[in-house]
Amino acid sequence: MQNVMRITIETESALELEQILQLLKKMHIKSIQVSSELEGKHPIVTKGDKNIDPTPLWGIWKDQVRDLGEIRKANWIPLFEQS
Repeated sequence: MQNVMRITIETESALELEQILQLLKKMHIKSIQVSSELEGKHPIVTKGDKNIDPTPLWGIWKDQVRDLGEIRKANWIPLFEQS
């Protein structure tokens, strides 16, 4: 069994990529694969369960008035304080 080695080269320049590919072809590299970082990256979307009745949740905080500022203040943890 042969050992397979892989290298990753990141570039934003199409010209640099073409030059690297030409160099690798001159070295008689058998397998060259080029992929874009954008290929195959799609967000995972999970659809909600439409059978759940949200009605019992209405008014859950009616006696505890909250605003967005209070929620953010109570739940915001700076990155350097996270463990």
